[in-house]
Amino acid sequence: MHAASIALLAWAMIGAACCFPASAAIPVGGLLAALVAVVGLPHGAADHRYAKRRFEPLLGPMWGSVFFPAYLAIAAAVVVGWFVAPAVTILAFFLTSAWHFGREDPELVRVPRRARCVRPLFRLARGGLVIWVPVAFQTDEVVRILALTAPHGMTPQVKSAVDALVVCSWALLTIEAVAVIWQSRSVAASQGRRRRVLLLDIFMLVSLVLMLTWMNPIAGFLVYFCGWHSARGLRRLRRELGESWRELAMSLAPLTTLSIGLIALTTCVVLQAPTWNDTLIRATFVGLSSVAVPHLVLHGVGPLCDRFTRHQAAPTIGWGSAT
Repeated sequence: MHAASIALLAWAMIGAACCFPASAAIPVGGLLAALVAVVGLPHGAADHRYAKRRFEPLLGPMWGSVFFPAYLAIAAAVVVGWFVAPAVTILAFFLTSAWHFGREDPELVRVPRRARCVRPLFRLARGGLVIWVPVAFQTDEVVRILALTAPHGMTPQVKSAVDALVVCSWALLTIEAVAVIWQSRSVAASQGRRRRVLLLDIFMLVSLVLMLTWMNPIAGFLVYFCGWHSARGLRRLRRELGESWRELAMSLAPLTTLSIGLIALTTCVVLQAPTWNDTLIRATFVGLSSVAVPHLVLHGVGPLCDRFTRHQAAPTIGWGSAT
C-alpha cells in the first residue's frame, strides 16, 4: 500500500539523518528542484484538461478564453506577492495548501452527525501537517528558508508571518492529536480490512510527524509533496482520464516542460541568490507556489462547477408536465 511505502520512506530518511552529518548531505535545493520537476509539476500540468471537463458544459467553446487568462493572472499575482507582500503570500500559500492537502487526503475519522462542524478543522489539521510540524518544532530554520525566498530586506515580514503560523500550528496540531485519538478509538470497534487501514494510517501519520520534526523542512516537504500528495494525485488523474501511465506522461510533458522553462527564465531574471543552492530553493518555492495557488483555486472551484452542472442537468417537473 502507498501509505506503507511512505511510512518506510519516512523512517529511511530519519535513519539517514542519524547516520550522516548534515555537512555530508547532498544539496537539498537541487534534489528538491529535480523531484518537483519530475513529480510535483506534472501533478498540475493537466489542469487544463480538468478545467475543460468542468467549465465547457457551463461556458461552451469560450471556456478556454476564461480559464487560461484567469489561471495565468493568479500565477503572476503570486510571483509579484513574494516581492511586494511576502508575509501575506506566505500565509495565503500555506493555509490554502493545507486546506487542499486535507481535502484530498482520506477521511478515516467517522465524525458523528452532531459534530460535523469539526470536520473542516480535521481536514485543515491533517492536510497541513507538512507545514504545522516544521513551523512548530523548527521555527528558526523555517524562517531562514523563507527569508531566502523573499527579497533581501524582507526578513522582518517573513518572521511576522511565521510567528502567526506558529500560533496556528500549535492549535491545529492539538486538533490533529484529538483526531488521531478519535481514530484510535475506532480501531478497537473495527475489524478486518478497515482495522488494518486505520492502524496503517496512524502509523504513517506518526512516521511523517517524526520525520518532519527531525528532518530538514525542505526534505520533509519533498517526501510529503512528491511522494504522497502528488503521486496520489497523478494516480487519481490517470484513473479519471482512463489513460495508461505512458499516455499520461506524454500528455503532461508539454505543459510540464513549459512550466520548467518559465520558472528557469524567472530564476535567471529575478530570483538569483548568493549561492546556487539558495537560488534553487528560492526558484523552487516561488515557482511551485505560482503554479500551486491557481491549481488549488481550480480544484476548489471544480466541485462547485460539477454540482451546478448536475443541478442544471437534473430533470424538472413543471406544472404542465402531468397529463
